[in-house]
Amino acid sequence: MGETDGEHTQGIRPTLGQRFKDLTERSLPLIAILYVSSAITAVSTFVTACVTAGQWYQQNFNWQAGEYTKLAKLHAGYTLEKFEEELGRPSIQIALSKTNLGNLTQNTFQPRSEYWVDAVTDPHNRVVAYAVTSCDSDFNPSFAYWDGEQRRGVSLNKTPFPLPSTSKVKAYISGAIGPKYYFAIRAADSISANRSYAWGVTNLCPWKAVKSTHPDAWVDWFSSAVRRFETGGYSITVNANELDKLGRDLMSEYAVNTYAETAPRVDFSVYPDQIGANPMLIPPALSHLPWSGP
Repeated sequence: MGETDGEHTQGIRPTLGQRFKDLTERSLPLIAILYVSSAITAVSTFVTACVTAGQWYQQNFNWQAGEYTKLAKLHAGYTLEKFEEELGRPSIQIALSKTNLGNLTQNTFQPRSEYWVDAVTDPHNRVVAYAVTSCDSDFNPSFAYWDGEQRRGVSLNKTPFPLPSTSKVKAYISGAIGPKYYFAIRAADSISANRSYAWGVTNLCPWKAVKSTHPDAWVDWFSSAVRRFETGGYSITVNANELDKLGRDLMSEYAVNTYAETAPRVDFSVYPDQIGANPMLIPPALSHLPWSGP
């Protein structure tokens, strides 16, 4: 009976797992391949985890550098496709009135909650004017412009409002929750390669005080300026060197939160209202309108 059992045991076919084990125990090259494959898989998993962690860190703690790089690649005169390549699709698109450049479109982007980008395009999708507005005191993209005498730089939420004598000031104040903005505009000429530049503050985003010695004087000064320059409305556009001392002091007490430029041989009349993203077109949940300004 025992012999029969032995013969029966010897006749059982080994399982696939037993055959694989026997094969690997007899084949050193196969064992080496398996170890190397396991090591590669482990390293690949580790690298993927590191990349994911790095992306998470950059997205949440070191995001500014990546956004600065995007903005450095953009200029008025480029195509809308180039802007979409860097910033994604615009959040808002509206048709503007017809101009000598043709029918224009205002494209407003919000790549992150910390800032807005605005681009006005002509019928050929060329960006004829471009503006960046920062809503975060720690988001400080830098831009360069010609002030008529030399090349200067401006960093949003860091640089006090510059007012070169060659610039004009465009300002507007409406109701308590309406638009408020002050822009210095450097008109195009041969020195600026026929580009126009602008910088200033808009209540699309909060204003950052560099120093504040006249915190309650803005509305009173604006009202007196409207009467002084006899504009007959809610806006003024005057030469910077015509502003009185209080007006110049007020603007110097705040850092600019917006920079804008045009393509060559284009001026800021392409914006029917204010330069850059219009806070009245931004959904209330995304706008800082009621809380911005001095």
